[in-house]
Amino acid sequence: MASFFPRVPWCFLLLALTGCEPAVTEGPEAEVPGTSEADIRIANSLRTQELVLNAIAANHGANEALATHSLESLFDPDVVEASAESALIANQLHDPYAQRFMAYLVGCALGPDEKLEWLNPSLPVGSQRSEWVGSAGLCPQWLTSAPLPDSACLKRVTACLLARNNGLGRRVELSMRGEIHEPLLSLHQPFTLDSWTAPLDYVPGSTAPLNSAAPCGSAAVGSGRDCGWAMHSVGWCPAGQTVSVGAGGPTGGPAACGSGAPLGSSSGARMMLRVCRGIAGCDSTDGRLVANSQGCAAGSTSPLPSPATDPSVSVACPAQGGYFTVMTAPWSSTAAGTANVAVSAGAQAPLSERGVYRVREGAFYGNLFGSAALRDDINVTVTLDLRRKRYVVNRPTSPQSQPIFNDLYSCYDPGWVYGMAYATYRVCALPGTNQDCAATVTGPCWDANPGAPRQCKTEDGALLTGDGDFENCADPLDNRWLEPATVFLNGACDLVDSEHRALCARWSEPPPPREDGQGGGTDKTPVEPRKR
Repeated sequence: MASFFPRVPWCFLLLALTGCEPAVTEGPEAEVPGTSEADIRIANSLRTQELVLNAIAANHGANEALATHSLESLFDPDVVEASAESALIANQLHDPYAQRFMAYLVGCALGPDEKLEWLNPSLPVGSQRSEWVGSAGLCPQWLTSAPLPDSACLKRVTACLLARNNGLGRRVELSMRGEIHEPLLSLHQPFTLDSWTAPLDYVPGSTAPLNSAAPCGSAAVGSGRDCGWAMHSVGWCPAGQTVSVGAGGPTGGPAACGSGAPLGSSSGARMMLRVCRGIAGCDSTDGRLVANSQGCAAGSTSPLPSPATDPSVSVACPAQGGYFTVMTAPWSSTAAGTANVAVSAGAQAPLSERGVYRVREGAFYGNLFGSAALRDDINVTVTLDLRRKRYVVNRPTSPQSQPIFNDLYSCYDPGWVYGMAYATYRVCALPGTNQDCAATVTGPCWDANPGAPRQCKTEDGALLTGDGDFENCADPLDNRWLEPATVFLNGACDLVDSEHRALCARWSEPPPPREDGQGGGTDKTPVEPRKR
């Protein structure tokens, strides 16, 4: 039956995967590490272990309480209702995994201007008031209202949580896409694909922030400094060509000083450029650095923009083409100016979200919440050891060969050569072992052959043609889930460690971004299998 409700795009979001939680000893001696715990930031990822074995989602009573109460009534110290459920939740929050899980739940559920206050039992009494901040806005009504039974918004939050976890604890940016089948007025706000994608401001493959993205502690000048830079844009340059990036300097870069036509412009103050390989910014000592520029008269101490001090950079593109990142900064860290960046013919910048995240990974769907969500034999508890005066987290002592949750699923894009192996690796806390898995892998999301197995009825939702969101996806019993999250990555191997590199093989590379800088095809059309 056709839906009576309009559909709007949801979660065309640029979200991050990472892990920075210190290890917690498993088994009966596990305890909260106290105030040494790393700060919880919504930009970081939820490790699979934290998703499947935290003391809220993996506790029958706490999970049921979440599914049947507003978030404020369980967590907010100014609103919380005294009840067995809120007391249980407060006890379970002694588990650092539970704190991490809730940070991501709130990030998925609430909007960017919303927050949920809570008391952190790991902090000293009197200093426990903390907050989790929203981001995606997929279930904003949960803040003040108990979800309805079989709530669609809880399924959207489930899909978001599944998409944002990984067993490696590796920070990787992703684009998450889908559609909402609910009345427009029920939404915090619709989401769209970003037309301008900012570069990443951390060191790729780690959780370390870039020094260059931080403000300068004292006055500094020159392009060699590693502070006070802004992440401007991500670009693409074609295979084997040399292109230019400028903010008033000559087309052709330093070699064209005195002869090249100006490319872009600077205003307000003397500006500088830095160009890096990939989609993340870089520091001056980083091997990804392509070039810095502070103008043709590099030795000038003038703080003002001029033909002699306006910057430009020459970029040699790799043989297969590739991404580059543009950073800008005033020559003096105490000044404020504007770099109007332009690129030469052939290059594209700024790129849109669709142009940067082109590798379709697959879809995630299901329901993490409610009385039937958790396996009967799993129940993570937190108990107080009176003798040692500490809380103990009691998790399963051995890896689980079957998924801990009954209704969490993923399917994989047909572009993967080893789709089932890759998808299983992706959703398991112990990659390569098929143990402690967050979801059941159901098979390929789609196949161009109508007679071949496919888990989803639609391979590109009708609302926004070309964004490549799988819709109406099945579980192994052929129940249909209407709230999947489809994930796109920048690189096929972004979530694979060096020991399992074969798993990220693709039948074909995604086509380059389009020349308008807005699109870029998606790697979603399978080709004939190559011979192995």
